[in-house]
Formats: sequence, structure tokens, C-alpha cells
Amino acid sequence: MRGIGEIFKKEMVRVFKDGKMMVSIFILPVALMIGLMYLMGNVMTNMQEDIDKHQSVIYIENEPKSFQNFRKAYPLNGDIHEISDEKSVKTKIRTGEADLLLVFPEKFDAMVSEYKAGDALPEIRAFYNPSEEYSNAAYHEIAMGVLENYRQMLLANRVGDLEQLTVFTVNSDRDEAVIQDEEKVSGKALGMMLPYFVTLMLFAGAMSIGTDMIAGEKERGTMASLLVSPVKRSSIIFGKVFALMTISGLASIVSTVAMIVCMPILSKAMLGEAVPGMEMKLDAGQILMLGTLLVAVAFLYSTIIALVSVFAKTVKEANSLVMPVYILVLAIGIMTMYISGDPAPSAYYIPIYNSAIVLKGIFVHEVTGMQFGITLVTTLAAGLILTGVIGKAFESEKVMAG
Repeated sequence: MRGIGEIFKKEMVRVFKDGKMMVSIFILPVALMIGLMYLMGNVMTNMQEDIDKHQSVIYIENEPKSFQNFRKAYPLNGDIHEISDEKSVKTKIRTGEADLLLVFPEKFDAMVSEYKAGDALPEIRAFYNPSEEYSNAAYHEIAMGVLENYRQMLLANRVGDLEQLTVFTVNSDRDEAVIQDEEKVSGKALGMMLPYFVTLMLFAGAMSIGTDMIAGEKERGTMASLLVSPVKRSSIIFGKVFALMTISGLASIVSTVAMIVCMPILSKAMLGEAVPGMEMKLDAGQILMLGTLLVAVAFLYSTIIALVSVFAKTVKEANSLVMPVYILVLAIGIMTMYISGDPAPSAYYIPIYNSAIVLKGIFVHEVTGMQFGITLVTTLAAGLILTGVIGKAFESEKVMAG
């Protein structure tokens, strides 16, 4: 144990004495994460404001008198043009010069007023370009909203009182109809994003210094001196892995706390109001589960990076070898953001993936003790197996000589 402590202390002192390394591990990732989220939020907000301010360019063919009267009573947010040749307008929509084309059947008003059971229903055709934001917004506002109000008006003119056609209503009092767990709702949005960022920061924190702890020492020649010292090789392994686990865990905790604190503030600052799902509420049991799992995941990630570094001759080679694993972790984190429903029971036996889905379950209050226990055991077991492989590699003079 003494040898493990000496190696652990040596690595921790080396990291915490290096100001640049401290900034790159604890400050820079948080600053980049918050800056990126703020930038993305501003871009989305500005885009929506731009769409809201935009005057839609709308062309109408065969506009009936009833729709003209409707537009006078309820002016459309757009620049309206009447046309007789829809082909040229379709070209403008394709190129983004126009947003929407409404084509009414000829004698539309007569078709509506003289309609009898069995007659074909008059069809209003709406043409738009879903790849253009302005056109897409115009379609949903006009074709899906305004025309529905127009249809209701024509229906009222035909039958008089629309209440006669209403057989029943559903949930007229929405406040009483909603039954939900407020704790789940409070962290739903953050619960989707945090597993991705937590796993990302854990691995990135370990990767930034892990390759230098082993491959760097091999490259500098200091590993050879360490191997001939009185310290057991197993103590060297555990000392370096525990140091790496501690540093990556601390980096992840700093990033997670920063995100939990800053996300509600950023969303409120950008949108002017609090966004549902951006406030995290965790009880003592969940905090304990979260902390325990983060330690286990940090241990697994540290052993993965240490194992890769053992077989690399230089830091550059180690970084290139660990990158595919980093991409895998990144992909798994993204997958958890879009998982709906309960994962298959077998998913909790898959290292890395199981920790991501359990992290999400903790944040949204949907994880069971069994799921947590299986994930914790498999994660620790995978880390211990890799530690054994690292130990075998350390015993090989060929591998450690580089």
C-alpha cells in the first residue's frame, strides 16, 4: 500500500503543480462547454426571432371572395400576391424567393355553398419548401393554422352554431388533467444532456493526462528508472490508475456541477423565462448513487487509457490509439440522449453503455436499485480485468522497453 501511495502522491503533485495542466483539465473544458451552449442557444434564439420578424411571401391562385373577406378580418403576416401561373411561383419557392403557394379550386365558394353529401370535397393545395426555414414556418402558420380558422368560419356559415357539431370535449380544464411526477419533470431536459457530458468529461479528463503518465514516461525514459526502483510493479499500476481516476473524477464533478448550475441561468437569460426540465432535484440516495457510479466509471476509463498507453511507445501514438475509444464513448453518450422507453435488461450488462443509461436514469429519477447494482458490478469488474491485463503488460520487458 505504501508503494501505491507514493506513486499516487507523485502523480497528483505533478498535475497540481502544473498551472497549465490545471487549466486544461478543470477550467478550459467547463469554459468551452458553457461557451458552446451559450453560443448554440443564442444562434437558435436569433434564428427564431428572425423567422418571427420575416414577412412571408405568399402567392394565391384562384382566391375566392370568402377568403379575401377572411383576410380583411384577420390580416395575414405576409406579402400576398395573386397569380394565375403557379409554375413560375413553384420555381421561386424552390430557390427561396417565395415562401408559400396556395391554390384554390376554381369556383371554390360555389363548391362550398352547394356541397351535398357524396360530392367531392374542395381541396386547397399548399406548396412550400421544407428545406427553407421561412417557407417551412409560413406553411405551418398559414396552411396548418390560418386555413383551419378559415375552415371553421365556413363551417359556421353553413350550420350556424358550431356547438351543434360538438358531441363532447376532452380536458377543457388542463390543470386538473395533468398528472406527473414533478421531480422527473424538473430534470428531464438536463437528464437527457448530462449523461453525454459527464461521460465525455470523464473520458476527456483521463485522456488528457493518462497518456502522459505511462507513454510519456516511456518516451522520456523515466519509466525504466521507475521499474527498477524498490516499488512493486503492481503498486505502480494501481498508483497511476488511482491518480488518473481521481483527477478525471474531479474534472467530471466540476463540469457536472457547472452545467447543473449554469444551464437554468443561461436558458433564462436567453429566453427571458425559466425552461421546464432545466432544474435538477436529487435526493441524498441519488447523489450517493451518482458519486459511486462516477468513481466506478472513472476507474474503468482510467484502466482503458492506461492499457492503451502501455502498448504505445510515445504520447502521440497513445493519443492516436485511444481516439477510437473516445469516439465510441462519444457515440454512446449521444445515443442516450435519444433513447425512449426502458432499455432491454441485457443493456445493463454492457460496460460503458450501461453506465450512460444509468446516469440518465439517476438524473430523471427512473433507475432501480437492481439496474444500478448490475451496472456498478460490471463496470468495476471490467476495470479490474483491464487492470490485470495492464499488470501482465508491465511484467513484459519487451512491452515496457517500448
